[in-house]
Amino acid sequence: MNWRIGLTLCLLLAAIASGWSVWRMSHRAEDGLLHARPDYVLRDYEITSLDKQGKESFTLHGPMLQRDPADKTLTLATPRFQVPDRQGRYWDVQAQRGFVPAGGEQLELTGDVIATSPANAPPPTRIATESLVLVLGEHLARTGAEVTITQPGLTMRGVGMQANLDRQHVSLLSQVRAHYAPQQ
Repeated sequence: MNWRIGLTLCLLLAAIASGWSVWRMSHRAEDGLLHARPDYVLRDYEITSLDKQGKESFTLHGPMLQRDPADKTLTLATPRFQVPDRQGRYWDVQAQRGFVPAGGEQLELTGDVIATSPANAPPPTRIATESLVLVLGEHLARTGAEVTITQPGLTMRGVGMQANLDRQHVSLLSQVRAHYAPQQ
């Protein structure tokens, strides 16, 4: 065999190997490595969002917020929302986890979700559930999960809920049970 043919075969194999290596390095997003890495992370943050009229829509606090660059979603660790009603008093909404789909019109809260009415808006109300969707621009909350609503002397349980936080109106949707204990 001629030495030129051997050298040509070696150079051809080296070119194929380097071309494959370059192609593989440029297509890493398909193997899931870049999808799992956020393009930004906020730690110990406070965000105040304004509506179209320039009024506060909500304020969000939390230890960590991450944005996924692939689908433009946000993941929140132990978020705490403060949502004002029409008198400027704040509902306090907390959860273990939060997720904001692309577009940002709503927030999905999961894990020990607690919503507490404004302190100076009688009657004091506490809503507890495992999952809750907040429609951010409209001050609406809804869930299909079990819900417990407590007020002084009254405990209501049901499955599914719709709430207008601005008007302080809460409706349980099914399997509603109530326990009333008159205050002394």
